[in-house]
Amino acid sequence: MLSLTQSLPARSADLQAALHADPNGFPFKTELSLAPLLAFWGKKFGDDTSAKGTFVRMVREQVKQVPELMVPITDLGVIERHRQLVDLLMAGIFAPAFFEQEFSAVLVPFQLKSFYATPPFDQLLRGEDGTLRGRVNLDPPMVSAMRLFFAYALVLERVYGVDLIVDYPLILTVPDPETGLDRHFKMEFDWRFVEVKPVGTIPTLTDEVRRRLRRDLLDPELLREVLPPERFVFHGFTVFRAIEVTDQEVLSSLERDLIDKESIVSSTRFGALQAKLRTLFRRPELRFGLAALDGDQVLVLNYGAECEHACIFADSRHHTVDEFRGSVYERAVVQESPLIVEDLAEMPDRTPADDDLLQFGLRNIIVAPLLYQGRVIGTLELGSPRPGDLDATHLPKLHQILPLFSMAVQRSMEELNARIQAFIKEKCTAIHPVVEWRFRKAVLKGIEHRAEDADDAGVEIEPIVFERIYPLYALSDIRGSSTQRSLAIQADLLTQLGLARDVVRAAHDAKRLPGLHELLYRVDKQVGKIQNHLHSGDEVSIIAFLRSDVEALFDHLQTFGPPVRERIEAYRAALAPKIGTVYDRRRLFE
Repeated sequence: MLSLTQSLPARSADLQAALHADPNGFPFKTELSLAPLLAFWGKKFGDDTSAKGTFVRMVREQVKQVPELMVPITDLGVIERHRQLVDLLMAGIFAPAFFEQEFSAVLVPFQLKSFYATPPFDQLLRGEDGTLRGRVNLDPPMVSAMRLFFAYALVLERVYGVDLIVDYPLILTVPDPETGLDRHFKMEFDWRFVEVKPVGTIPTLTDEVRRRLRRDLLDPELLREVLPPERFVFHGFTVFRAIEVTDQEVLSSLERDLIDKESIVSSTRFGALQAKLRTLFRRPELRFGLAALDGDQVLVLNYGAECEHACIFADSRHHTVDEFRGSVYERAVVQESPLIVEDLAEMPDRTPADDDLLQFGLRNIIVAPLLYQGRVIGTLELGSPRPGDLDATHLPKLHQILPLFSMAVQRSMEELNARIQAFIKEKCTAIHPVVEWRFRKAVLKGIEHRAEDADDAGVEIEPIVFERIYPLYALSDIRGSSTQRSLAIQADLLTQLGLARDVVRAAHDAKRLPGLHELLYRVDKQVGKIQNHLHSGDEVSIIAFLRSDVEALFDHLQTFGPPVRERIEAYRAALAPKIGTVYDRRRLFE
């Protein structure tokens, strides 16, 4: 038994263009024939004395009166001339009750050309020349390689009894003619009505050849060498079915995109997120916006934002919380659940913030709070220029994406806070927590006014002066206190890394994925870096690593089973609520 699992590159290529671009073409001879279907009817119901058996025998007698249906068909006009009889034959493949709903077709073997199909297939998936149209999740060269692989897999199974396990989902993407939005379908090929007919002597498949095939399943030269294509003919037809998986594909794509730290602070990627949300909600005019809460400020990212600095603060529009008093945003945050406004123009008691939405061209809107560990960290809005375009029927999908965007906003805010802390530590002496807010405000102001394309090194902060404030107590330095604090930080970081290692190891034990093995190595590498000595900047870099590369995976990893969930809970329980890090030794030091 040989296998091909999900290790192929997931790209996108136009299906027919990729096949036509292959200079070698398809090397096997194929024959369209209904004979395997007639044999199926005869074998299954030939001796049946029931009404069904009588019906089948009647159909077979009618077919015998049409000899051109019994031999290989080279003119597809034969199918149309005997359409009613072909309809009866195909009833064994396509259930009449679902004929108007399924995306199914009967294809010439390995030619991806239909000669009989359901109406939905003809409307959406059939090209003008009858071929299957759309983009497939493969690189262009891999499209031809996969077709050749499926052909050889059929030869190996039917002629040599060698089963090939093909575990790679082929996804076809086509634009909906009504909305222009992409729809995604999982392709299924049924080969039961394809016969493999050897031509001449069957080539011998030695043990050595079988071992070579295990090593190089997709090597076309090897396959042609050991199984010359001219020695086999494919006779019959292929049954094709397309199962719509648009929602699953979009959700998976959003999950992959939002893992990237720049997913919501890049104009291109923000636009791509909006396009995918339009596909998910089937609304071509949908507009998408995000807002993050930062103290008394609201950082707004939406379809009008210019993302140039890959920073949620620098690339957002800044407002005060007071500007949203009484607005749809505040109402959604207060009730901690999505708020739907059917028509903003008809909504009474609109605030200036609500009027701004109307000026943007929105009439219908859903505003949902983004929650992280039980607290509101921002909002997500979906808007439409059409009243009533978005309603309660869209809430199930909305609830599926809210955790993804919550993690993305939280990660961006944590990265912003890490940058601020690093800047303060680099530019300032040790500061008391009571006045830290003032230094943070100064750094944010410096980021806001920095020159374009300048990095953090170019940020200048304004002089910080506390007027009419007099210290009541002086501070005295304790010898060795800096060393002790560094040791406390080191101990807390090692504790947190150890807890992270426990989570990743448990997840790896549950599912031995290469990515988890690599992540475990990276956690151990961070431990080794600070095991003996803590350098300047280590604290910020390690916390950033844990939040972006480890904690961001927790929602997914906890689905691996109870042992993983227990370790994630232990990790989270060890964190100080306000700062989100282990703070035990530092608390004792202070």
